[in-house]
Amino acid sequence: MLVTGASHGIGLATARLLAAHGYQVFGASRKPPPGELGGVVMLPLDVTSDESVRSCVAGVLERTGRIDVLVNNAGISLLGAAEEIPVDQARALYETNLFGTARMVNAVLPEMRHRRSGLIINLGSVAGGLPTPFHGYLSSSKAAIASYSDALRLELKPFGIAVTVVEPGMVATHQGERFTQLKPDASIGDYAAGERKAMAAYEAGQRSGSAPELVARTMLRVIGTAAPARYYLVGPQKWYARLARILPPSAVEAVISHRLRLTA
Repeated sequence: MLVTGASHGIGLATARLLAAHGYQVFGASRKPPPGELGGVVMLPLDVTSDESVRSCVAGVLERTGRIDVLVNNAGISLLGAAEEIPVDQARALYETNLFGTARMVNAVLPEMRHRRSGLIINLGSVAGGLPTPFHGYLSSSKAAIASYSDALRLELKPFGIAVTVVEPGMVATHQGERFTQLKPDASIGDYAAGERKAMAAYEAGQRSGSAPELVARTMLRVIGTAAPARYYLVGPQKWYARLARILPPSAVEAVISHRLRLTA
């Protein structure tokens, strides 16, 4: 099994839990610690680099001859008003979150197709299906992952390869740390008040969010399922996503705006 973004947060919790349950697990990250981490063999990986992806996957296949499960967890976030965020930074986010996922999938598929089996778990987000002010690029990248995974699932079904998306809400991936906030070259004052409120709400949500281990247990459950579902919502915020599917869009927007204190 190969887990990307495995040096901290959800990736680390998932890799350790899988290893504890007897799976042979390889964890990958940009700057992996030397040796093993909680029984997980750590490998260097930059999902934005074709060569790095090829090298990582080839290294695993050389040791094991197969990759039964790929967990695409690596990702980055930007917080700020969409107008403030330079397109180059938004492109970098997509390069990691969406195209990095696609690079990993393309690298493991030849062996999976040859064997006619395999499981790909892509990390989405509850935010992918909700209007998320000041997190527009992150949520849109997660929505793109969901749509990409839906198409991929149908394409790979004839080969016995399953594709599923795990969608957490707020997760306390960095307890005690602040959200990484975009600092644009020229911020726009009109957004400052709303951005401060959203930032405070996101930070509070992260501090009180689900433990990474909760998402890891969901990953374990998916791997142990003969026919995984298309989506797995995780954490308290999953109810927002479920309500968004039945409420009028105007009602959903009102709830989100009130939740982030953007309106009275």
